[in-house]
Amino acid sequence: MEREWEASQRVIRRRWLPKAPLLQAHTPQTEIWLGMIKTLVKRTLKRYGFELCRLYESERAEVPQYETFTFREAQWYRALGNLGQLSITEARLLGELVHESDPSRPIIEIGTLFGYSTLVITQFKAPEQKLITVDNYSWNPLGLRPDAHYALTRNRLKEAIAEHCVEQVRMDKDEFYRTYQGPPPAVFFCDADHSYEATKADMLWARSVGATVICGDDYDHPFQQGTAQAVDELGGPKRLAGGLFVL
Repeated sequence: MEREWEASQRVIRRRWLPKAPLLQAHTPQTEIWLGMIKTLVKRTLKRYGFELCRLYESERAEVPQYETFTFREAQWYRALGNLGQLSITEARLLGELVHESDPSRPIIEIGTLFGYSTLVITQFKAPEQKLITVDNYSWNPLGLRPDAHYALTRNRLKEAIAEHCVEQVRMDKDEFYRTYQGPPPAVFFCDADHSYEATKADMLWARSVGATVICGDDYDHPFQQGTAQAVDELGGPKRLAGGLFVL
């Protein structure tokens, strides 16, 4: 279907878009006319369950095979291999920390994203141990709307939520910190906003409520170095596996 649609796009461009000299004029009237055409095409496609999509340059850089992939294939490539997921080495350390934690006290995860680390924690925690995973779903690497992002992640975590004492909380983390009244966390895992200010605030809150283990991800991130700066100021990592640190 994607291949046929790509072919139809070429037909639309040949038959209905103005020739190059008119496009190059860039007069106000031309811009208005092109805007009307684009709106008409988008509305018509949406009526029949289609939409026009293309990869941004930054997205193409993440998909070496983008020229041979459909848009959907390229997005799946990005989703399954994006930097927001733990490596196997990092998952092993997180699993060890969770497995050794006090099962009578909860685990708090800040930054659910698509639930990969949530499932790692779920597999290693005691069956009756509560896991609270918090995200406001304002960002994801695929550009999904917050409602769609939340629904997709909830669907992925439905077994964990129904059968394994996992609570998915859709809330800004600062509001969660302000309203939390539970016992001190056995494990606090943060993997959300990696700015220096946000990471430091996350870990200071965990300390203030008596979390036994404070850990997080992306200590080794090549671009977002605020995490490493905050961790180092608070004493540095006691343990480190990839980018996963234990304060």
